[in-house]
Amino acid sequence: MASATLIAPTEEPLVSRSSDRKTEHRCECGHVLPVFGGGRHRVYFEPGNTGLDDPVMNRVCPECGRDLPGKNRW
Repeated sequence: MASATLIAPTEEPLVSRSSDRKTEHRCECGHVLPVFGGGRHRVYFEPGNTGLDDPVMNRVCPECGRDLPGKNRW
């Protein structure tokens, strides 16, 4: 017969909430974009877009045209 040790559950949720937090991406040109999510699921927005209804879809900085971090555009 096998034995096991029971461990009390942690107070922290099992799913990380880090993707729910708002962060910023500063482009090399100095333009700052709010970012939600992480990895290939990150979404960029213009700073004035408080409704978060118009994400930057082409994965380039609206100010200078440099590629934004994340999954390739194509």
